[in-house]
This record gives sequence, C-alpha cells and structure tokens, in this order.
Amino acid sequence: MPQFDAAGAQVFLVVPHERCRVKSWADQSDGKVVTLADPGFWASSLYGVAFQMRIHTDTSNTPGTFVIDKKGILRWAHVGVGPKNWNDRPSVEQTLTRVKELAP
Repeated sequence: MPQFDAAGAQVFLVVPHERCRVKSWADQSDGKVVTLADPGFWASSLYGVAFQMRIHTDTSNTPGTFVIDKKGILRWAHVGVGPKNWNDRPSVEQTLTRVKELAP
C-alpha cells in the first residue's frame, strides 16, 4: 500500500455481496483498503464483470482490476479469463506499473 500511496493512487476493493458478507474482507485489510459492497452488481455490471463465473453453487463476478485516472477515465483493465478465472489476476507489481504510468 505505501507504494500505491506514493504514486498518488487510492485502492478500492469492490465485493459483489451484501455489506454483512463484505465486512470480513474489510477487516482483513485493517482499514488500508476502502472496501465497498456491490450487492446489486451495479459497479460490477458497469465494468463488465458481473455474474461471469460459478464457484460451487454460488454465482460470482469475474475478477477484474481497473486503473482509473483522476478524471474518471478507465486507463487499464485486466479481466480474468478461462473457466477457473478466479486465479487470473495481475500481480501487485503489474498493477503498480500501470498506476505509475499515469503519474505526472
């Protein structure tokens, strides 16, 4: 997180569940990451990752990492692909590189 802070970035985690289920995610970050509940899949739908995969009997979103600039323009996206796409995520270093590309 210090590297993202130094790059002037703010990290948000959007979890496609109700607030009561999202609390455990928020607790794990010790307040270092803003954690948002998206039970209606509004944000997930907006970025094209809503209801893309099945985990056991639960429908969930495809993982997605998005870098959005301060004007709200999407500058980079990585959306998981494949039947087991919950493991298809960019590394922290890859994401940080994309964030640093936006630095003035």
